[in-house]
Amino acid sequence: TRDDHPFIDSLEVGDRFDGYFVLRTLQLASTRANKPYLILDLTDRTGHIRGKLWEEADVAYRALKPGEVVKVRAMAEEYLGRIELKVLRIRPVATEDVGDMSRFLPTREGGPEEDWEILHKAIEAMEHPGLKALLSGLFEDESFRADFEVAPAGKRWHHGYLGGLLEHTASMVKLAARVVDHYRDLDRDILTAGAILHDVGKLRELRYDTAIDYTTAGRLVGHIVLGDEFVREHGRGVEGLDEETLTRLRHLVLSHQGMLEYGSPVKPMTREAIVLYFLDELDSKLNAVNRELAKAEGGGGEFTEYIPLLERMLYKGPQRKDEEGGGSKAAPSPGQ
Repeated sequence: TRDDHPFIDSLEVGDRFDGYFVLRTLQLASTRANKPYLILDLTDRTGHIRGKLWEEADVAYRALKPGEVVKVRAMAEEYLGRIELKVLRIRPVATEDVGDMSRFLPTREGGPEEDWEILHKAIEAMEHPGLKALLSGLFEDESFRADFEVAPAGKRWHHGYLGGLLEHTASMVKLAARVVDHYRDLDRDILTAGAILHDVGKLRELRYDTAIDYTTAGRLVGHIVLGDEFVREHGRGVEGLDEETLTRLRHLVLSHQGMLEYGSPVKPMTREAIVLYFLDELDSKLNAVNRELAKAEGGGGEFTEYIPLLERMLYKGPQRKDEEGGGSKAAPSPGQ
């Protein structure tokens, strides 16, 4: 029996343990003999795992709610080639009894200092007085700054972890600066402002208490419209921010997902909006791809498992034998 309250990614077949997880979903099912059992989806910051409760399932079903923290006694078993939990006991627990809630929420690697420096330098270099005043005022607000630093940029796909919004935003600002250096006819200030604020609606779209999930407004309205409302609300009345520039900035927010079928109510219709769309695609897709490749590290074969959101497998690179342990590793690319 393990006594370390293990994380999901550390579980091995045969482990018997007590642990804390967030209950993502639960479903009451029946065996062929018409005996009820419970199918559970449990999660922590390292991933999620399926579990089954065979005893007193109907009682547990009435006592449990998705989204709450639960304490579980379980055994890790193999089922169809994957680890699954045979849950022996399960009960809800108050969040204050758990202590460190960070065990349930994935968090970015590294600190935010470098990203803040990127944003501050970009804002300081702006020549448009209205855009500079808008962004300076926002990030001088301690509450807004704190929310922006900790918020995720997605639920499960790209930058779907605490700190992901700031990390993604700083990356977008760096990419935008490189593109402007090459295409000199772009408006640096409006593109930079769009890069900083394009996902500001995520602050209202996502919640992250025991798990990263959508708010009611996030599901019903979505981050693009929420972001446009935010920019319009905070942009009106800023000294030096004329209506035309504010409208161009709103267009960047509204069109940054590029296509109507992807959620943007309008397609990009300015050079800066077109650039922002492609940079967002680049940064979000590569973040997601890098995370999928990292998850597949150490596994067999040259390819990852099929990834539904990408509709493909990913090539992990040529494999070489680990000189010490004999395991397979991806060979480094030239220049690494």
